[in-house]
Amino acid sequence: MRKGHLPRKTGKVFRIDPVIIFFSVAFVIGSTGGYFCCVALGIDNEIKEYLQQYANFLTSGGALSVASLLGAVLAYYRFPCIVFLCGHFYHAFYILCGLFMVEGFLLSFAVANFSLALGRAGILISLFVFGIRAMFIIPISLSLALCRFRQAVRRQGRRTAETRSVSEGRQLHFMFLYPAILALGVMVELTFVPKLAAFALQNIS
Repeated sequence: MRKGHLPRKTGKVFRIDPVIIFFSVAFVIGSTGGYFCCVALGIDNEIKEYLQQYANFLTSGGALSVASLLGAVLAYYRFPCIVFLCGHFYHAFYILCGLFMVEGFLLSFAVANFSLALGRAGILISLFVFGIRAMFIIPISLSLALCRFRQAVRRQGRRTAETRSVSEGRQLHFMFLYPAILALGVMVELTFVPKLAAFALQNIS
């Protein structure tokens, strides 16, 4: 090495795994389909009355019940657990894409229902309820789906340099960190969402 010439530093380049892009696109497609499906079907008086009752329940400020706690736990842990279990199947990639498409459809359909039924207040309530929920569920589900897909690839024998770097620590990462984050999301929803929903109904007509 000649004097005055230092070796060039090779920094690690951050790259998004193409699998994440496919899962995200599937989620967006499902969300678009859910919105247009809700707009096409419309909303009848029974659903509007039910959503109004649900909004009033959120703003009632009553004591925490077992049913509301179990409902929040089910809402937060359902999709990540399904993603984790479906990662064991042979065609995990296609199954996971379908799951994200269905999840996006259901989420968008629910938000559109609130918006059509309650107007601007419904938009805010759906943002508080489903937006906060999605902030916890979607990133964890995407990370978990990527991990499960790489493990499925290893099981099929198509090992690459990238998949070899995935260690068993990812499993421990899910077993301890992800459930704790989801539990935090449950606490946030049960504590702050009713207050935010009450603010939306009281200040926006």
